[in-house]
Amino acid sequence: MRTFVFCSFKGGTAKTSTALHIGACLAQYHAKRVLLIDFDSQANLSTGIGIGPDNLDTMVPVLRGEKKAIEVIQPTCIRGLDIIPANTYLDGIESSAPLVSDLYAHERLRKAIIGLPYDICLIDTPPSLGWLTQAAFYAAHSSVICALPEPYSILAMNRLKEYHAAIQEHHPLSCSGVVISFWDERGATNVAFLEAIHAAFPELLFCSKIRRDIAVNRAILQGKPVIVTEEKSRASTDYRELAKEFIKRVDA
Repeated sequence: MRTFVFCSFKGGTAKTSTALHIGACLAQYHAKRVLLIDFDSQANLSTGIGIGPDNLDTMVPVLRGEKKAIEVIQPTCIRGLDIIPANTYLDGIESSAPLVSDLYAHERLRKAIIGLPYDICLIDTPPSLGWLTQAAFYAAHSSVICALPEPYSILAMNRLKEYHAAIQEHHPLSCSGVVISFWDERGATNVAFLEAIHAAFPELLFCSKIRRDIAVNRAILQGKPVIVTEEKSRASTDYRELAKEFIKRVDA
């Protein structure tokens, strides 16, 4: 199983939607067995796939050693796409027993998912570089960086580059690419933005870009991916193209 961590250093980069829809497309159109892991206490990934934030079958009891990961996996509306949901109890879990006294607590997620029967695992992280994100990085083989065509996103990307380098000193982590969401071909700062991406992560920008589409918001409210609710929408087309490009990089 290949494991990918979806990350950004700021909120609003469509990181969760990107993880959800790449996973959905891989299962729906490429016959892959995909596991989503919601590793953000906001539980937006769980909500986006129709699972409420009050669900108790999450990674929390797994990290505490009370359950196995296989016991908290739940199916979704797409065949071949499963999820381990999140809830608010993830927040600050590293400060509670038994993790607080475990010097290697950041390795618990990685060890928990070893041997799960999936082709691909996609981990959604909080928009920060705290303990949850660190643990997700150590559990992953590669990262997918999510960005917006705006100045603050560029600054966050430079911070992520430094964080990547720090993780790589202790863990063999690669970067699969940078995904741009809310793309507008007419954007005045597009050239500067793309140059900044190439400077931070050379040759890693995905050609497929996700355009803004209200269809995604409608899909979230229904708790389903947009490829299910509005398969012919602009967002569905963009995510399908991104998934094709993603799977080519993985296979390569």
